[in-house]
Amino acid sequence: MKNFLTSGIEAYRGYRSFAKRSKTYRAVNYSLTAIASAYCLLLLFPQLLFAHQISHKNFEVYTREPVSENIYSLLDAAEAKLLRSPIYKPEMKERLILTESFGLYKFLTVKGNSMGSTIPIVGHSRINRTDIDNDLVFRNSEPPNQRSLSGVIVHETMHNQIAEHLGFYRYMRTPAWKDEGYCEYVAGETTLSFDEGLRRWKGSPNDSSRYDYFKNHQMVKYLLEEEKVTVEELFTRSFDVADLAKKTLAHIDL
Repeated sequence: MKNFLTSGIEAYRGYRSFAKRSKTYRAVNYSLTAIASAYCLLLLFPQLLFAHQISHKNFEVYTREPVSENIYSLLDAAEAKLLRSPIYKPEMKERLILTESFGLYKFLTVKGNSMGSTIPIVGHSRINRTDIDNDLVFRNSEPPNQRSLSGVIVHETMHNQIAEHLGFYRYMRTPAWKDEGYCEYVAGETTLSFDEGLRRWKGSPNDSSRYDYFKNHQMVKYLLEEEKVTVEELFTRSFDVADLAKKTLAHIDL
């Protein structure tokens, strides 16, 4: 067995030595490295793919085609909601990438079934296919597959704002239900209507995969509005999530 292993190791070393000397191997290796590096660069700086940019207040919006003038009223509506949050910093620059297609959105996020995606450490918010004139965002999935663009802008912006408020380390340790739930709370909406979200929750109380964001939104809303928890306490206190879910469902199912 020992001689067999030794021979195998020597054979592998010989292959590696040959591969390193091979021009074809080196060319393929360099090409793959270059492609991977270029992709990572686009993930960090996706605005390189977008020819048009507008600035409005603390928002920078990047698009491939000239953007509709209606974008300004949508940004104003989003800001009005954001200003209600005590942790929102209106001086903080927010960069919005309107991908305008399902394919490009998936390429830049690897999350083709979502409305938007934000990586706080990078700071850019990518948003799926939009209809600015009708204040809509679409995702490439079965219905419900649309919601308001202004609401998605609020939601994605709040991810950056929460990370800025908590600091990156604390933000990464924050449970998703708090993070996503508060973003939806500030936006004032989810993809599901209230009636549909409640129906799904009651129908499958032990599996929230089909109404997760609705549930998170309602739990955060219950804490802030009914139990009078402050936003700071929301992110610093520990909660019994199972008990909170039961109390929230009982409260909204009246």
